[in-house]
Amino acid sequence: MKTILLLVSIFTITLFTTTSAGNSFAQQAAAPTLDQLKARKFTVTTLDGKRVSLNSLIGEGKPVLLDFWATWCGPCRQEIPHLKEMVKKYGKDGLIVIGLNLEDPVDDRQAVKDFVKEYGVDYQTVFAPQPIYQFFNGGAASYRIPQTMVFGADGALVKRLVGYSPRAGREILSRAVEKAVGGGQEKRSGQ
Repeated sequence: MKTILLLVSIFTITLFTTTSAGNSFAQQAAAPTLDQLKARKFTVTTLDGKRVSLNSLIGEGKPVLLDFWATWCGPCRQEIPHLKEMVKKYGKDGLIVIGLNLEDPVDDRQAVKDFVKEYGVDYQTVFAPQPIYQFFNGGAASYRIPQTMVFGADGALVKRLVGYSPRAGREILSRAVEKAVGGGQEKRSGQ
């Protein structure tokens, strides 16, 4: 199992990619907005097994960070402490962070609940059906995770990151969240 996690981690870090609202992957059209996501009226499953509207979790007029992840993903595990820092630092500014777990909500529910408790995940975590992932990835069925999207309060995509590198990913994600929370103005160090 450790060998598999290591190989998945190396592979995912190798694929580390960033795109912004102006860029997209080869198989994708323009990056979707939160309004386009909301129009699809997706339903997710909570860790307690309840089905809820993703729209009710996203809310209105707030910056949002969506993170596709899985317990078996090494880079996902590396990213979680940083996501927790973002919640602590920017939650008071309205930042909403939602972890979209891609594992089976029936077979893997307890394992994911245990993982969330062990890692002290303090942001909303739900099971996301594959169509949500496909919505953001041009219909792709294979997962490239972690995949993190930061949206401004206006619903526009500020930044998309695929993969996670503790050094580069941390800096890029922090700047994107600062920009989303600041209404499009990136904060400079010391401000």
